[in-house]
Parts: sequence; C-alpha cells; structure tokens
Amino acid sequence: MLQEVIFETNNNVGMITLNRPDRLNALTYEMVKSISQHLNEWEKDSDIKAVIIEGAGEKAFCAGGDVVNLRNQVLAEGGAPSELSRNFFYDEYLLNYKINKYKKPFIAIIDGVTMGGGVGVSMHGSHIISTEKTIFAMPETAIGLFPDVGGGWLLSRLPNYIGLWLGLTGSRLRSYDLLKVGLANYHVESKKIDNLKEAILQNSSAEGKDISKIIKDFSSQPKNDSVIETNEKLISKIFEHDKIEKMLAEIKILMRDGNEFLASTEKDLLVKSPTSLKITLKQILEAENMNLGEELVMEYRMVQKCQSSGDFYEGVRAMLIDKDRNPKWQPNRLDKVDDVWVNHFFEPLNEGDLKFKK
Repeated sequence: MLQEVIFETNNNVGMITLNRPDRLNALTYEMVKSISQHLNEWEKDSDIKAVIIEGAGEKAFCAGGDVVNLRNQVLAEGGAPSELSRNFFYDEYLLNYKINKYKKPFIAIIDGVTMGGGVGVSMHGSHIISTEKTIFAMPETAIGLFPDVGGGWLLSRLPNYIGLWLGLTGSRLRSYDLLKVGLANYHVESKKIDNLKEAILQNSSAEGKDISKIIKDFSSQPKNDSVIETNEKLISKIFEHDKIEKMLAEIKILMRDGNEFLASTEKDLLVKSPTSLKITLKQILEAENMNLGEELVMEYRMVQKCQSSGDFYEGVRAMLIDKDRNPKWQPNRLDKVDDVWVNHFFEPLNEGDLKFKK
C-alpha cells in the first residue's frame, strides 16, 4: 500500500513528502495526524535543525484537503456532525497553527498546484519557495466553504483588497504575484530544487537567517505574468465595498467599456455559493483585527456550521463527485442570505470550540 506521507531524516533535517500524486497530494485525516506527530517529535529533538515539506509528482505540492473522501465518510456515518466532521478540521487547524509557531526553520517547496489545505501546510511556515510551476488559489467558495486553514488570516493581510478578491472569486496566482504580495518568500526554478535541498542538507546546522541566504543563492526573478499589476485598480474599486451586491453593481458600472477581467470576475462571483460569499466577506474583514489563533477559532466555528447547515457537501457533490457543476445552493440567491443567517456561522461552539494545546 502506498505510504501517503513519507518521513525521513537526512543530516539533521526532517523531510516530509506528501505522497498521493494521483490525487494531487490531497490531505487525508491520517496525513494530518501523522504530520503533526512528526513535527512534535522533531521540534523536541535537538538533532533536528530544520524541516522541509514538499509534494511528490510533477503537478502539485498539495491541491487541498481530500474533501471527497471526507464527505463520503461523514455521510456514511450518518452526516454531520460526526466524529470525523469535527476532528478532521480540528486537527488540521491545530497543525496550521503549529507550523506558524514552529521553533525551527520550516521550509515549504510549493512546486506545483498549492490550494486550500496545501496553503495551510506551507504558507504558515518560515520559508516559502515557489517555482514557475506554482499555482496558488483558495477556491473554497465554489464548494460551499470559505478560505480556511488560516487562509482568511493570510488573505486579510494583503494590500488593496487583493485578499477579498482572491477569497471570494478563487482566482489563481503564480510565482510573480505571490512574491509581490508576500505569500511566498522566494522563487527558485524547478530544475534547481534538488540542488537547493542538497545545499540545505549540507548546511543543516544553519540558523534561519543562514538558510534564507542559502535559498537566496538559488533564487531568481520569476517571469512577470502578473494578474495583479494589470488589474489592481479594478480590484480595489470592486472589492472595497462592504457587500457582495455592491461589488456586483460596481462591476456592472465598470463593464460599460468592456473588460475581460471584469467579465470573468462577475462570472466567478455569480456561480459561487451565496452563503459562502457572504460568510467569506465577513471572515476576511474580521480577520484583519485578529491574530492567527483567534482567526482559526472563528474558522472552526464556521466550518462546523458549513457542514451541518451550509452548502459544503452539496458543493463537493456538484463540483468534485458528480461534476455536473450545477450545485443546488440553499439559499440560492444573495438577497436571501440575510445577516441572521450569516451570523449564525460565527456563533461560539462553547465546549466544542477549537482550543490550542499549551
């Protein structure tokens, strides 16, 4: 049986390889638990000086959580709330927080598709390396969810409403734009990754700043294929509004002159779950004034409600299982998603709230 995550130690460096290339290295619950366990052990081990995480195969670092498998298992258990629907996200969010607070250099090589849960196990680390193959997105509103795994916190820190644009539309960025907004620290050509890893292994006792220097020695300027630089003014004009309806109205006004970016942005918003759009907007705006831990507590409340009363399982069915791309959102229009409905996604779970281990 294929080992879903490969753990190795090499010259005082802990190596994590996500090993489901046929599923774009999507995370299962067992993978989350085993990564957490090894990170705990390595953090306590004085011989381990740094950790590297990467994905197997040519296409992806990690395309996200394996939500198809999650949905199937939860429905087999009788539906949410179930032990799995509670525990999967609970332990995944604790892992995201652990990576953010990790006491040793945590080097993520995002050489390929990096979305959803893949963002959570990479972009909270100390050193984030993109390549010409990197494709980033937080596409959760298309499946009735929201940018989780601390993604709302990351997006809330981006300038000029770029985070709202990414979180609401699920738009994709490549290496140039990731460096521009600070979601990645370095760009290294894919063909140089093996040599970079070897250099880190040969200097495994290096401190974080010395590892930074090693990575810089292999770094180069990525191709300027910026979506942001071309459309930054439009992004600001649309996403500065505090309601989705106002954003769509702004697009209508701006589209009088015709623009492909505006047309695609409108299309993206109109096909997403109306509930997901409104809770994502509230999430990212509120995350601006939170630390990561506070934001993850908020996300855990949201994700439990998304499973029990939101559009999540229907979105996964329509987009990833049956692939009819015809989800039956409930409610199915923005004007039916009122503040009472939105606010219930943010209500405390009391004893069920996410708690961080001391």
